[in-house]
Amino acid sequence: MVQFKTQKPPPAIADHVSEMWLLEDDGAPSVGMPKPFVELVVSLRGVHFWKPSKNGDEVEYTTAWVTPIQDGPRYARAVGGRKLMGARLFPWAANAWLGSLPSGNGGSPPELSSLLGEDAASIQEWLSDAPDEHSMFTRFGAWLASHLESDKAQTHKLRDIALEPSDTVETLAKSLNVSEPTLRRSFASNNGVAPKRWLILRRLDQILRDPRLSDPGHSLAQLAAEYGFADQAHLSREMLRYTGTSPTGLRQRDENYPPHMLDED
Repeated sequence: MVQFKTQKPPPAIADHVSEMWLLEDDGAPSVGMPKPFVELVVSLRGVHFWKPSKNGDEVEYTTAWVTPIQDGPRYARAVGGRKLMGARLFPWAANAWLGSLPSGNGGSPPELSSLLGEDAASIQEWLSDAPDEHSMFTRFGAWLASHLESDKAQTHKLRDIALEPSDTVETLAKSLNVSEPTLRRSFASNNGVAPKRWLILRRLDQILRDPRLSDPGHSLAQLAAEYGFADQAHLSREMLRYTGTSPTGLRQRDENYPPHMLDED
């Protein structure tokens, strides 16, 4: 049984954190799909194993880690059940706070301790001692806010733009009043990812969260059009490329699963 809950971050860091989440399950092998966020993950139960592909070498994680924006699906399992608390950071905030992160090209996610030192262990202990889930979210939000002060976590001015699903590199450049080459350079520098790839991941993220995706009676062609894809075939190609799964395959997953998670076949 998979239990997944989300909560908005404290208002003071809403420009830095998209959401906080709590995942609890039996640790069975699963697939994590790419997102337009950098994920900071804290383990509250289980010994965790991660690999970049079905046949890749496993890496063990036990405390906390940071997952950069990924190029494709990643595979995970846990021994002793799995209980994880995480925060989805906008890439410009993660880059400013944690420094330049490795690209999501199949390499192992860096341990949080390598970025924050002993503070990584302290947050695990603090969350583990919380008496209930509400307190856990409150503590996590306060800890994030203490690190993401506005004078320390400079943000990309893209956060002030009203993003639309149909946005392209060209429309973003016009909104920011810069040339496309300038946008590509500055975006990659601030976010650790090219703007075109980030925009595609953002569209896919929106579709994965849309409850109509799981409704077999709803038109995939309509969803594709609403979220800026040329047609259903374009959506299917990009979905398969980044998640390893077709939209039809995603419609068949358990309704309790998080938007970006699947059973490993």
